[in-house]
Amino acid sequence: MTTRTDRAGAVYVWVSPGAGLDGFWMMRTPVTNAMWHRAVQAGAVAIPPQPAGAFDVARRARHPVVYVRRSMARAYAAWVGGRLPRDDEWTRAACGDDARRYPWGNQPPDATRANCRPHGPDDTTPVGSYPAGASAYGLLDLAGNVWELVDTPAGSGRGVVARGGSFAEYAAGVLCTARLDIDDDASRASYSNVGVRVVHVG
Repeated sequence: MTTRTDRAGAVYVWVSPGAGLDGFWMMRTPVTNAMWHRAVQAGAVAIPPQPAGAFDVARRARHPVVYVRRSMARAYAAWVGGRLPRDDEWTRAACGDDARRYPWGNQPPDATRANCRPHGPDDTTPVGSYPAGASAYGLLDLAGNVWELVDTPAGSGRGVVARGGSFAEYAAGVLCTARLDIDDDASRASYSNVGVRVVHVG
């Protein structure tokens, strides 16, 4: 598997061209608290507003950062030299060439494939904890753990969109087609299970 890394230490894997899309590099896992902390230290982003203890770099360094709003996600992505994935790019990364129901195939999620209900801990888990849930490209955590923000086309009429489901969803909520629409001005609680993954082009 060909990979590259960014300034925060994230690993990216290549998603090949197809479905009318050019190829692109996608972060293998969602952004972690440790990665986000590096951006905070650099002055690129702030700690997302969240309850005390949620952003605990000492104890939850490898957990995905949550409570991330789109403007913050875009700022982080720019800092590492990338951008948010478009909705169609995220779909290709998750579904591959065979329109699978879940990133790993058509079998329903279990305790080895995804952090979701009813077999998960009802909390985030360190990224990459479910290697059996890898997509066709080797991407991890595309189903469950945290919702992932994507960019939608200008003028589409859609607000903030997130993909992939979270630890609080059951099987139907972590399908490759699962979407979460969020009001840009929604309360903090609406972003409690929302994280981010970055893509690089070229």
